[in-house]
Amino acid sequence: MDMQAKGVPKVTVSYTGIIIAGGQSRRFGSPKAFAKLEGKPLYSYSISILNKYCSSIVLVTNSSLEQSFKQENLAVQVIQDIKKYQGQGPLAGIFSAMTKVTDEWYMVLPIDVPFMQEWVIEELIYQLDDSYEAIVPVVNGKKQPLVALYHQSLRNRIEENLQQGKRSLDQLLTNAKVKYLTNIEDENPFININHREDFPE
Repeated sequence: MDMQAKGVPKVTVSYTGIIIAGGQSRRFGSPKAFAKLEGKPLYSYSISILNKYCSSIVLVTNSSLEQSFKQENLAVQVIQDIKKYQGQGPLAGIFSAMTKVTDEWYMVLPIDVPFMQEWVIEELIYQLDDSYEAIVPVVNGKKQPLVALYHQSLRNRIEENLQQGKRSLDQLLTNAKVKYLTNIEDENPFININHREDFPE
């Protein structure tokens, strides 16, 4: 059964949005963040949905795209990964954003989920529980750690993992207090655009 938003969260907190936009887009063939779907660049979909829930948004990208994003005059902070962790994947992006902006919880989205729905974000917020360090959807048995909430208490552990060469979000979650949302069946909001063929006709 598809879940619907449940309204009022169990706790009232502040969120900073983190958009992970540092990938090389090798499979896509060009910077996919700027590819257009229905006349809008992909990055705009993630910004639009996070704007509804977050007090601020940090877009983390690589050196080759930073200026391109800044030239868009977006109402978000555009940063690169912290220098010593550049090129180390989404975990480095999350850490870099946590270092840039201090907040209690961080709402993470990738740059390439244009079909994301508000009810998914609202379900994450509704399930928020301060006895956990992360709230992560599981869709038909597959974890979705790039559409998730992370508590600021994970920041030091993330840095430790990066220092040890452990770049995987799964490795982080293995040793964290995670609340998994296992009753989401609708995969459509989580579809990534990895190839040009992934755009709807």
